[in-house]
Order: sequence, then C-alpha cells, then structure tokens
Amino acid sequence: MISGDLFLLGITMPGGGELLLILLIVLVVFGHNRIPQLGEALGKGIRNFRKSFSKDDETEAEASHREVRPLAEDRAPTVDEQIRTVDPETVKHRDDAAH
Repeated sequence: MISGDLFLLGITMPGGGELLLILLIVLVVFGHNRIPQLGEALGKGIRNFRKSFSKDDETEAEASHREVRPLAEDRAPTVDEQIRTVDPETVKHRDDAAH
C-alpha cells in the first residue's frame, strides 16, 4: 500500500541513469579523495546508531534484574529526619546567642 502511495506521488526507486547522475554530482561536490572518508563516516554513524539502541536494551535488562536491598539500620539520619527531630527551643536559643 505504501509503495503504491509513493508511486502516485511520483516517488520511485532511482534507476541506473539516476544513480549514475547522483554519483557524478557527489564526485563533483566532494572530490574523489573524500568519497572513501564519507563512506567511512557514514558507516561509523550507522554503527553508533545501532549500538545506542542495543545499549539501551542491555541497561534496561540489567536494571530489571538488580536486587533491591534494604538500608542498614545504623545509617545516618536524612536531613528531613534531622529537621523533624530538632527542638524549636534549642534553635531559638542558638539564634539569640548568634545575634
């Protein structure tokens, strides 16, 4: 269905003549020395693109298999826990002594 829609828009696969014309334009624009470098850069880009997707899959798989361990009971209290346990009178006396 998609190929039929593209055909109606006048977009088809290029034939031999069109490919030769595209190659000639690339040769004129970039020069014969740069074409291997362009091919290498394009290959590296495609490789890195594929690796990025495979790394995401690996990290998601690793994250789902990680073991969740409870925190140790002798851990230091968090800042929120420290704030909740502060006596307001102590803070008031400290502020008065500082001024």
